[in-house]
Amino acid sequence: MILTVMKSRQDRDWFDIDVPDDYPVIQLKEMLGMRVYGEPPRIGQQYILEGKFPDGLWFTIRDAQDVAGAGLREGCCIRLQRAFSTTDEEAPVFGKRSLFQHDSIGVMED
Repeated sequence: MILTVMKSRQDRDWFDIDVPDDYPVIQLKEMLGMRVYGEPPRIGQQYILEGKFPDGLWFTIRDAQDVAGAGLREGCCIRLQRAFSTTDEEAPVFGKRSLFQHDSIGVMED
């Protein structure tokens, strides 16, 4: 499948790559890291891979998938971002509310 790699947030600098559908995401990140940044990630540095359909929003692509399993299709855009951290764990997200709330989470009933 052919994917368009965005090298900057302004979408001005890009190139196309051709990868098989079963190509592991972790290998794609390593390959793009060398091509975009010219180096593999250093200690304490991670690469975050995101994908986007032509008229959609950016979504995060997990490492434990292959390209097709991550939801990417021919013509999708991807971008690689560097993140500096001392852990592989994601921080908890506070403040989000469920669309459907149940009384077990504090919704008052009459």
